[in-house]
Amino acid sequence: MHPQYQDDNRMGAASLSAGVVLLLILAVLAVTLGFARLPDALLELGVVAIGLFLAVSARIYQAREQHLALCRALERLRRAR
Repeated sequence: MHPQYQDDNRMGAASLSAGVVLLLILAVLAVTLGFARLPDALLELGVVAIGLFLAVSARIYQAREQHLALCRALERLRRAR
């Protein structure tokens, strides 16, 4: 097996935990229900809140990707010694 693929398989443990996935699913449900129940006067605020939710979700994903990249770099440094 190619060494890069071995690293990817080992780094799978650094993915989002079950607790984080559950919280994200609950947050999606809460945002969906909240947006559906908004009166017309607050619709603009709801759109802003959904944008904020998407931004936070994207940041969680970005942090995961950065963490995986850091783990790969540290593993390469460890093997180089």
